[in-house]
Amino acid sequence: MKTPTPEQARDALAAAEAEKTEAEELAAALTEKVRAGDESVQPADLSAARELADFAELRIAAARRKLSAAEDADRHARAEAVAAEARALVEQEDTDDIAAKMRAAVDALADLCATTAARRERIGHIAAKVRQVAADLDRAGLDSAHELPKRYGIAVSYDDSVSVYKPKMLGACPVSPALALAAAVGLAVPDNGKQAEIAEQMTYLSARVEAMLNQVPAVRAVIEGAAA
Repeated sequence: MKTPTPEQARDALAAAEAEKTEAEELAAALTEKVRAGDESVQPADLSAARELADFAELRIAAARRKLSAAEDADRHARAEAVAAEARALVEQEDTDDIAAKMRAAVDALADLCATTAARRERIGHIAAKVRQVAADLDRAGLDSAHELPKRYGIAVSYDDSVSVYKPKMLGACPVSPALALAAAVGLAVPDNGKQAEIAEQMTYLSARVEAMLNQVPAVRAVIEGAAA
């Protein structure tokens, strides 16, 4: 016999409970008539009503068993379906695209870091020379903050930014590699919520690296393969 669906089993249970209620109400009404002196009610009528209630109770018990079986079958079927999806996901898993993009991202960020660091060093070198000129002016009794821009059209700020004023005003700020990398991530992921999630992951970077390599073996292969 085909197992009913949980919905069908619940409908059957509700019907059996309604039958019992109807039979009990009929038995109660007949009992009250007898007590009121109604001689039209026969013993067989009252017995039949009570038997209907008892039979309905049996039907309720059967319906509950069928509901339990239906729920078990439905739960099992849904679990089997999810298990099949999980197997398909794992068996068909392909992380080569992630690995390739991770390799490209690592290379790009490493290049950005190196390029930014080299630029920062160049600007810092010139900033040191400008400060030396300023020191020479100060030793000569001149106000370097005033004389540097006026005489030579140059200036240096506390963060090593170098400015020139001739023939037009330009400046070079020694952006740190860390700022460049953070800005790249911010530009790639503009959503504030995702940025917060990434910021949380940025603590204990070595552990995050190892977690990624362990969780996606294809990434480990392209990273360690390139390093070999």
